[in-house]
Amino acid sequence: MSIAVTLDTVLSRVRVVGAGLSAGPAHFQKSLNDGLTWTTLRGGEAVTVVSGDARADDYEFTPGVEHVYRIDDGTDLWDFTFTPAQTAVWLKSITRPFLNRAVSVVGHGDITLPARNGIFAVIGRSNPVAVTDVRLARQFQMTVKADSISDADAIELVLASGDPLYIQAPADSRDIPGGYVVVGDAVRRRFGHVSARRWFDLPCTVVAAPGAGVVGSTVTWESLLLEFGSWADVLTEFGTWADVAEYVASPSVVVVP
Repeated sequence: MSIAVTLDTVLSRVRVVGAGLSAGPAHFQKSLNDGLTWTTLRGGEAVTVVSGDARADDYEFTPGVEHVYRIDDGTDLWDFTFTPAQTAVWLKSITRPFLNRAVSVVGHGDITLPARNGIFAVIGRSNPVAVTDVRLARQFQMTVKADSISDADAIELVLASGDPLYIQAPADSRDIPGGYVVVGDAVRRRFGHVSARRWFDLPCTVVAAPGAGVVGSTVTWESLLLEFGSWADVLTEFGTWADVAEYVASPSVVVVP
């Protein structure tokens, strides 16, 4: 049994591949604490082993931090140490990773910590009565730039799905907020009257991470039909279902005509 770990810079994912595995499902895990605490990779709980091989992708890695990846095939347990390097800020879709895109952050506003308290004046009393609860999640605005109209259109496609996004910032990110967010009413604006550069103002609210059962795919049945026209064309294009699974769909398929 062996493990190979590589960084795919196209979609910003760590690919973990096991070879020589025993028949049956394989369990993929990672640790950021030198093997003390383990978490299952998204989609890595029971990966089908085909001809001794299995793979899982980690889109939610922490840049610049040493990771230990391991595979348990029910017979053996193997691990591999890897430190993924990343210099850009990425906007990532958990459900549609083919939308993942590096962006240039030009600024981010102050972080708001909304309260949900009520203060009520009571008849006959000087001091009001407070009804309190835990604060809501962080809210902030992030501004990203596109250096061309085509880049701006690509960023707009990332936002088109409306899904929660994962802001992944590198280790030296100058305090750029990261994590899982929902983007509110985004504004696409010009840098100047004759400039092709565009800025996006993205109002973000931090949300809980999607559950472990939410697993993304680089291609969907809908995207295949939209891009190739018919199942006959799909069969002509791909030799095996494994080839289909490896295909990366066009971001434009998230837009419904």
